[in-house]
Amino acid sequence: MTLIAITCGIYAAPYRFIDALSALYQCTVYEDPVLIKQTGQAHDLKTDLIFRSIQCRHIPFDNFTHDRKKCLAALKVQISQNILSGPCLFSGVLSHLIPTSVSGIYRIMSATPMQVRRQRAMVLNKLSSQTATNTITRSDHREQRFAAQLNIDSLWDPARYDMALEWRKIDAATHDMTREGINQALKKIRSDMASPTGNANKNKHAVDFNISSRVDAALAGLGHHLIIESDSGHVLVTLDRKIMNLARAQKEIMDLARAVPGVKSVKTKIGPNFYKTGMIRNFNLTTPFKRKLDKTKS
Repeated sequence: MTLIAITCGIYAAPYRFIDALSALYQCTVYEDPVLIKQTGQAHDLKTDLIFRSIQCRHIPFDNFTHDRKKCLAALKVQISQNILSGPCLFSGVLSHLIPTSVSGIYRIMSATPMQVRRQRAMVLNKLSSQTATNTITRSDHREQRFAAQLNIDSLWDPARYDMALEWRKIDAATHDMTREGINQALKKIRSDMASPTGNANKNKHAVDFNISSRVDAALAGLGHHLIIESDSGHVLVTLDRKIMNLARAQKEIMDLARAVPGVKSVKTKIGPNFYKTGMIRNFNLTTPFKRKLDKTKS
């Protein structure tokens, strides 16, 4: 099972490289807008609502509807189903929803130069240079907020990736990587991916991701802060934030999770942040101020 994820921002996709890589490994390409459209259709969600959830934009009454949790859970379900359907190549930032427990992902970072992105925006959307720059900058800020939701410090940390695409030379006609640069990158990827790996183990992790994602989608409406893991269908749900009625919440979680196809058993536990409070108490334990006596009155 081939699974490749290229992280890139708006107007930053290395199109030539993606075409060459998908042809080499016979991968279906899923760009972020495609994933969002698939998710909206499969889960009856508005695409604008999904975009708002990703970008941490305001969603009216989200404390009651829990739409943000529902959208992110639905995206994970769609990504996991695409992985199970065959070799995949993800392009954008949504592949970071795939948990680290899913092994065998070859992650690539494309820090595409700003001048390339700006030029593409000007050509594709007829934007002025300043408008293009502002649009890209806003999008990059939103992507960083998305990373923060996933407790990722930065999407552009090279340590997170197997490879960083080099844009030393740029094809001026296409505003893309040169053929020479693409061939060098493909040579490295071939070498890296040539080592034998356990496909059976990879598939197990993909199935577990699919099960945990569907459980997440089933529980999203509860609004709790949950960490969901699956091991061959045995699901562990960790409650990582304080809940007023713990016993009732655990029963709701157990009932909903057990109804998800593929789930064999469900357990719950309390996470390390369950009893932590967000309230900051500032106790001043120093000697209290004493009023100075007026000697004239004594």
